[in-house]
Amino acid sequence: MNPPFTEYRKGYIAVCTSLAAIYAVLAGTSSAACCIVDTTLYAAMLYFTGIILWNIFRYAFPRNGLFSLLFLSTFAVLTGGLMVGIESIAVYLFFPTLFGDFAHTIPVRLFITLLFFVIARLYYHSYGTETLPPALPDDTPDRTKEYVKRITVRSGQKIRIIPVEDILCLQAEGDYVSICTDEGHWLKEQTMKYSEEQLPPDLFLRVHRSCIVNISRISRIERYGDKQQIILRNGVKIKISAAGYRALRQRLEL
Repeated sequence: MNPPFTEYRKGYIAVCTSLAAIYAVLAGTSSAACCIVDTTLYAAMLYFTGIILWNIFRYAFPRNGLFSLLFLSTFAVLTGGLMVGIESIAVYLFFPTLFGDFAHTIPVRLFITLLFFVIARLYYHSYGTETLPPALPDDTPDRTKEYVKRITVRSGQKIRIIPVEDILCLQAEGDYVSICTDEGHWLKEQTMKYSEEQLPPDLFLRVHRSCIVNISRISRIERYGDKQQIILRNGVKIKISAAGYRALRQRLEL
């Protein structure tokens, strides 16, 4: 699963910077210089903390109800304390003249950071349980539409023509789509939505918002934690969402 900081990197940076600016204002930063320092430090911490939280929520978050609540509460306090603590040390070491004003606002900063933690958790939950567009009523592709039979990509100074049946999968890579075949990977500047609309739906299925697979190249489906993953014939493993798994089972008539 490609998270937003890889699929939408520019947007992720913009969100971190905006939240950091809000944080600096709400914390009562007294001067313009202090506001700039505050925003820059906190934006950097939000960026890297968001990546760490994403992976913890994705791979290490407990599923037991009571224990997960206790884990989430403890982890939120630790995360908030660590972020504010790191920022406090940075301000004290590199901007000692600003530390006096900074120290008085530490409780407010901790509260705001905990609030951001809750927002991040809610966003992860909504992002990880997305639904895919519904199939046509009769579960058959639109035969009246013309779909592409080949995709062209640049390979150095050359242009490569890839027949769609040779494609294993397509995955989001920032502002590009990575086209995977048995011969390698190629980047093409287009969106996943555009790719999905252009490819023949009887051959390709979007199993996650950041991945489209060639159904004929699937070797098997295995469990991965509490979810499922696809194993392609070349051995590549692709994690799929719950909605993608349901759509795949329906397509394969499992």
